[in-house]
Amino acid sequence: MRWKAAGPGGALFPALDADIRLTPAGPAVTVLAVSGTYRPPLGTVGAAADRVILHRIAQATIRAFTRHVGTAIVSPAASPEAAHARQLPEPPPWPEPETP
Repeated sequence: MRWKAAGPGGALFPALDADIRLTPAGPAVTVLAVSGTYRPPLGTVGAAADRVILHRIAQATIRAFTRHVGTAIVSPAASPEAAHARQLPEPPPWPEPETP
């Protein structure tokens, strides 16, 4: 996958190139892994900030993303998207076609 912020402020955010892998690890076990590289924003200034703190934020973000993907695979009804969908009102029923 590739993630990068779009628009004029996109250069202020890191860019990520990663692979998502599902690997069988037993009869009822699968390992989900995300591995990749990211480029810190802002050139050498961003690289210096990355050495101090940004890499930790990136690691935490990838861990959270991986947990969300795993949750959506194991229990789709528990995923954040499903929870959001449950909060939306039901759409009105389609009007019945008029019968002649």
